[in-house]
Amino acid sequence: MSAVRERPFSATALPLTAPQYGMWAAQQLDPGSNAFWTAEAVELDGPLDLDALRMAIETTLAACDALHMRYWRLDGDVVQSPRSARAVQLPVVDLRGHADPARVAWNAMHADLRAPVDLDLHPLYASTLFRIDDQRHLWHLRSHHIALDGFGYLLLIHRVAEVYSALRRGQPVPAGRDWSLQALLAEERAYRASAACAKDRAFWTGQLQHAPPPARLSSGEPDDGAPRSSRRRLPAGDYPRWQAAGRACGMDWAAWLIACIAAWMHARGGHTEVTPGLLVMNRLGSVALGVPCMAMNVVPLRLRVDANRSFRELATQVAATMRTIRPHQRYNYEWMRIDHGLDGTHRQFYGPVVNLLPFDRGFVFEGLRSQAHPVAVGPADDLDLTVSPLADSVRFDIEANAGLYDEATLRAHHDALIALVASAARSPERSVAALAAEVAA
Repeated sequence: MSAVRERPFSATALPLTAPQYGMWAAQQLDPGSNAFWTAEAVELDGPLDLDALRMAIETTLAACDALHMRYWRLDGDVVQSPRSARAVQLPVVDLRGHADPARVAWNAMHADLRAPVDLDLHPLYASTLFRIDDQRHLWHLRSHHIALDGFGYLLLIHRVAEVYSALRRGQPVPAGRDWSLQALLAEERAYRASAACAKDRAFWTGQLQHAPPPARLSSGEPDDGAPRSSRRRLPAGDYPRWQAAGRACGMDWAAWLIACIAAWMHARGGHTEVTPGLLVMNRLGSVALGVPCMAMNVVPLRLRVDANRSFRELATQVAATMRTIRPHQRYNYEWMRIDHGLDGTHRQFYGPVVNLLPFDRGFVFEGLRSQAHPVAVGPADDLDLTVSPLADSVRFDIEANAGLYDEATLRAHHDALIALVASAARSPERSVAALAAEVAA
């Protein structure tokens, strides 16, 4: 990415939201890295109306301001402005003549992630439709993480499905929402000037004071390239078992699963203090609930792991910590780093990042069967764990910094985590040490 260019004042110049600035600042640390691309593929099975899908995708992407921003410096600040000219086009790649068209499509999607990144010049997204056969298509959407988080993708895909379905039924297309960022920015300005923000800042200052370097399962040197992936689909019945295990310990499944991750960190690395970073949507009660953009926040969870205590006691501690930070999770992680003088550095307050996705990822395209597949989730400083209950399975993925974890090590860590989760569900009264012994390195 080239340096941000000085430009004359524009009446449309807007500040960046805190999550946007976090992505912008991270890209500046590694200007040549294309690890900040994210991507989804939507599989569509059935008799496709290509004209209707093309119109649905092109009008939806054109309406999303976050995909059409450009960035520059103005009086020392980084600002953004939406492009008014948005000639969105959907290329269609016909692969029906290939022996393995699906593999060709997936190879093309992964190759697309090597596209150069320049937040000042290049588009923040790309979109392609691959025709696998007469009844099967893959719609690929790539976006820079500064523009969209996972929920942002969800909003876009749902809108495409809504427009497509209306066109197929011969019905008027429902009016779309206002997807500009002005209301979001106004909401953030009001929060920053509020007593609640000052209270949250004081809370995190205390929480992170004298924080040690976060525990990791590798002592290597991270790189800035694309992460290494280990992706699993667990049986659909695992999710209700986790819910029941959490209830038996007096908490929800999210706190219970994070306790499993803390015990796993102890088992695989011997750590007695771990700090996972918990991704939080910060959209409920906010205008961001209806705006596709980058709104995700990450909050550090400082946890002590006493191996002599039971897993239930560890889970109780995790649940209490989550209750303590929940009222303060609106305070953006990038502000925490600035408050502690870490802006412009690679240092983080957390180790593995935990992304729990309880929201519905199903889409209704009239006359079609559809399923979304993750292609790329963005950079991984260390380990990024994504857990998402689906209708027919549980997605349980780990993205790892390729400089820290080779393929065999990542696979072994993943196997150990899945095994520990199963053991904790069966025997919550066992000590953390006993559970850890089963999956030690």
